[in-house]
Amino acid sequence: MRRRAVLLALAYLAIARALGNVYPFSTFEMYGGTRLTSASRIAVVVNGEVHEVERFTRWHCATPPDPDPRRCTQQWPFFHVEARDREALAHVELAPTPADEGRDATLVRRVWRLPEHGAPQPDDCILARCEVAP
Repeated sequence: MRRRAVLLALAYLAIARALGNVYPFSTFEMYGGTRLTSASRIAVVVNGEVHEVERFTRWHCATPPDPDPRRCTQQWPFFHVEARDREALAHVELAPTPADEGRDATLVRRVWRLPEHGAPQPDDCILARCEVAP
């Protein structure tokens, strides 16, 4: 029984390594010892202020936002959480269109560089120009 469990665990790890992070397989990189040097999050900028995407319940974007992080060529490479990105974009795409009270907004991928010393340096990659409402 123990041998079977070990073989199953090794098979799982081999498949995860071959496929990457495709549900239900994972390489568990979050437990790796490598120090992160960057992080990113999809956010919305309204009147110069950054907000979580969920802050607004009504959305309309001129073009659909592209979730591919490599689209942000000036900022790539950086760490991102695919599941969180998909969740944020689903919120935008499934939301109803704003009525007359819509405000101009920019959907961005905010990337922070995490230097060894000093404060994180934010850098935005524009994903879409949108209209939002609370």
